[in-house]
Amino acid sequence: MKTTQLGIELGSRHLRVTAPNKEEFLKIKNMIAFDEDDKVKAIGDEAFDMYEKQPYSVRVIKPMEHGVISDYTNMRYLLGTVLDQYFKRVHKPKLWIAVPVDITNVEKRAFDDLAWEAAGKVKEISLIEKPILAAIGSGINVDAPCGNMIIDIGAGTTEISVISLGGIVESRLLPYGGDQIDEWIKDYVKKNYKLEIGMKNARRLKMAYAQDETEEEISIKGRDIVSGLPKEVKIPAMIVEEKARDQIREICMQAKAVLEVVTPELATDIVNEGIYVSGGACGFSKTEEWIREELKVTVHIKPEPQDHVILGMQSYLNQSK
Repeated sequence: MKTTQLGIELGSRHLRVTAPNKEEFLKIKNMIAFDEDDKVKAIGDEAFDMYEKQPYSVRVIKPMEHGVISDYTNMRYLLGTVLDQYFKRVHKPKLWIAVPVDITNVEKRAFDDLAWEAAGKVKEISLIEKPILAAIGSGINVDAPCGNMIIDIGAGTTEISVISLGGIVESRLLPYGGDQIDEWIKDYVKKNYKLEIGMKNARRLKMAYAQDETEEEISIKGRDIVSGLPKEVKIPAMIVEEKARDQIREICMQAKAVLEVVTPELATDIVNEGIYVSGGACGFSKTEEWIREELKVTVHIKPEPQDHVILGMQSYLNQSK
């Protein structure tokens, strides 16, 4: 009897679960809400809808921060609930957990322990390096004797890795991603427009720019920090470009540092093959242009970059059946 396999990505913003031979995958917000008695009120997208709108009696928690488990107990509950609700008919599966490379052994052990405790009866649990999956999802043949660089820009982290012969040659995990742009927008609007807004509105302004890269003004509603009253202000979407470009510049500086420590042969391969970029925070249409200007190499961004890791997991599970 063949063992059922499930692949899991615990992202800072989303929890994703997939299985072999499935074109679709489960994707929910990685959030959990509690009432005043510390009983679970909502999980996933429903908890996200409550975020920044909840009364004092309700707490909304993000159990993942910067790519690692920040709230072990609640992440265990959230994962266990998801597996029980959506995959309760799966009998003793083997679980594959996507994890960053450049984290401590204690942090890696936390992923392993959490999966054992959350999933209940499972046959086996294996950790698989996230950059490998992002590379597969980007269309790279990771087993080839060829060096490839993958830059995965996520919500809370950015991971820069060089891959060859199915393994990680060099990797660097940076503690920033798309969420830091949201934070910057929130602070910028408060400082320059005297308007206090939430993270959802900051993200809406960012996405308005990412989708159209327009110079038009976007209406943003918040609280006037002078009068304390609700207020609507029109803000140019182009303010996002300044921070997005600065972040890409910093990522490219770190990518250069990684290239400096790999062998000349691998560096030559990367020049020939180009650099692959994935992750939801690379959704600006100018990202490719910015990286190419900084690193002077061809840049590849395949469709649906925010889902490259879980798509890579799907391919990996299909090949390992």
